[in-house]
Amino acid sequence: MRLAVLVVVTLLGTGCSHGPPDATADGAIKQLLDDLEGASQDPRLMRRAYGLLGPTSRANLQERARRTSLRHARQVLPWEMIAAGRFGLSFRPKTWRPPVVVGDRATVEVLGADPKNEHASVSCVHEAGGWRVELGLPEP
Repeated sequence: MRLAVLVVVTLLGTGCSHGPPDATADGAIKQLLDDLEGASQDPRLMRRAYGLLGPTSRANLQERARRTSLRHARQVLPWEMIAAGRFGLSFRPKTWRPPVVVGDRATVEVLGADPKNEHASVSCVHEAGGWRVELGLPEP
């Protein structure tokens, strides 16, 4: 299952610091999950998490924010559309398979303690700033 609207976000270490976390697709995913986890204590991390999203996910959240702003007659920012605890993996990752990279796209398989029931295929895209995660959000 793709990284999508799921309930439990897990805290992950980003491993060795041989460059920015988003230098690799799996590093970007780990940093995104860390930021989403930490956002419950520090809401500023939600904006940083938004910066780790791919262009399709960002556009989706921008449209959601635009529509919400119109309904509520106040400016809603795109990262405010990411509800803390609503994005992430529904399991604690145990194994990360190496990314399968094709051009500027990558897919990372993430497995939990029960790989048969706890697995996710996470899509990423490479931009000038590094790897970004596509959440696979439904249309706004």
